Amino acid sequence: MAKSKIIFKSKEDIYGLLLPSREGVYYKGILTVKDSGEQPVLLNMTFVPPHPFVFAMPLSYSIKAESITQAYAKVVKFFKKYGIELH
Repeated sequence: MAKSKIIFKSKEDIYGLLLPSREGVYYKGILTVKDSGEQPVLLNMTFVPPHPFVFAMPLSYSIKAESITQAYAKVVKFFKKYGIELH
């Protein structure tokens, strides 16, 4: 079986706002797309401090998806779980 090849890789800046305080949340990400597999899209996100007041975000989070669109839908869902709006 042939190993999957990376066909696209990019650095991503992902910003959100913690509601209702409107404090910023920032993750740096690496988006990787492979040429095969059930979930060929991988988004590895790393939190960039400072944390919002009295609130701690996960320091890292990984998302696997079938498409880039689905990956960013999962980012929205992840943020929504913490009361954050994608910005």
